[in-house]
Amino acid sequence: MKKLIWILLAAAVLGALGLLPFHAEDAAKLLPAKTVVVTRSGEAYTVDIGAGVRAVGRSLREALERLREEVTGWVFLPTAEQIVLTEPADDAVEAVCREDSFRPAAGIYRTADPVPDVEALSAYLASHPSNITVLDVRAALAMGSEPRIPVIRAVDGGYRVDE
Repeated sequence: MKKLIWILLAAAVLGALGLLPFHAEDAAKLLPAKTVVVTRSGEAYTVDIGAGVRAVGRSLREALERLREEVTGWVFLPTAEQIVLTEPADDAVEAVCREDSFRPAAGIYRTADPVPDVEALSAYLASHPSNITVLDVRAALAMGSEPRIPVIRAVDGGYRVDE
């Protein structure tokens, strides 16, 4: 019993000093991503999660770090259900697959069209899930084969997915 009291007392002291590895976040500041749009233009990557939340960096990792630093709130990428790569997407595919911020079960898509409204695209993709995930693409790249990523096309004010 004495050991438990000492442990609780030590935890209280460490908590008061802010030395515990736990931290609290205000739920109102959380920005869970549902769809992440990754664009590579020249030597820059742009990451857009909708609602005007976007960041640019020389690498995907730098763009994600800037997204977390510059946005008021806490951007939470493991909730992303879809990752959309705009053309040219070849280099972005490898960068996305190396990035640990994205969950392996997230669907992955390509598009040649600019994405004007991430929220509308997200709603469409929620009802049209991809058969190809980040994990599938990682496996294909590891085996040296070309992954077959579904393509999103803008059609009559909406979207269409071509497998």
